[in-house]
Amino acid sequence: MPAIPILITALAMAGGAEPAKVKLVFSIDQGFGNGIVVNRDVEGMKRIIAALDTLRPAYDVYPLFEPQVKDRVSLEKMLDLCAAADMPFVLDAYSSDAMTLGTSTAHNAPADGPHGIAISLEDLTRYKKRYGRHLAGLRFMEIMSQDFTVRAIRSTNPEWKGKDWKMPEDDFWQPRYARDFLRFARDNRMFVQWSDWHWLRFAPWDTPLKQREADIRRLLGEFPGIVIVTYANNEPSEQSVPRLMNWHEAVAPFVAAGFGLSDQSWLRKDDTKCPIEDIVAWAKRALELKCPLIQFEPAWYFFKLPRGTFGLGD
Repeated sequence: MPAIPILITALAMAGGAEPAKVKLVFSIDQGFGNGIVVNRDVEGMKRIIAALDTLRPAYDVYPLFEPQVKDRVSLEKMLDLCAAADMPFVLDAYSSDAMTLGTSTAHNAPADGPHGIAISLEDLTRYKKRYGRHLAGLRFMEIMSQDFTVRAIRSTNPEWKGKDWKMPEDDFWQPRYARDFLRFARDNRMFVQWSDWHWLRFAPWDTPLKQREADIRRLLGEFPGIVIVTYANNEPSEQSVPRLMNWHEAVAPFVAAGFGLSDQSWLRKDDTKCPIEDIVAWAKRALELKCPLIQFEPAWYFFKLPRGTFGLGD
């Protein structure tokens, strides 16, 4: 049984924060080969919108899409459905998926996969003009963890490289890319979710990460009130599991528009068997901490969808 009915019941009982509602962001398609977008699953998207609509009295709800697909018409069909239902949505902009999925699958076409750029500023501008206020936010996802992965591949762990990944010639992390998207968000009154599991608080041994977090702080200072920094509870080998009560220590120090949580069934090694009680416990903890945003993934855990595959599939 999909986890979404149980989660909806738990969150509905918890209620939203006042005066501003908590944002709930649900990942719908990350660019996998059997996702809703590439299959143009209009009926599936309608069912998801109907399910998410039940949360809207208490929360601000946003579907999240990875815009790196070659077939933009298929993506736009899903975004059109959201806009028709007056449901704002979020697009990935700077993401590990743009490298790990985008450079290794023929059906995806990231703007700059080796650097994690999922959409060009030109396409983003076009979508903002088309969808207006319904394009409400952007996500930065696993930038620091992918940057660490790239550094490790080049030094101690070459076996971590995915079979078809295209590696950047320079650093994966580039503040200039983040700055461009933050400027776009500021100019268009959008919010940005900045999500990762690799933070210095829990990885003090990663010396270069100290400078990278300093870069992030500078960017947050340049663009105040826009970014919600979220801890992603998908650290490898279930390392996030014992952090239920202190995960916020990794992200709370960042001066931004608040800190939040990316609540994932990848908390467990087998993401399909993660107890829904774990997801609910983490979500409730985020609400206790007055987090302005909680994001959920993967889509197949919460909705009746097949587990993601790299190759094309129904």
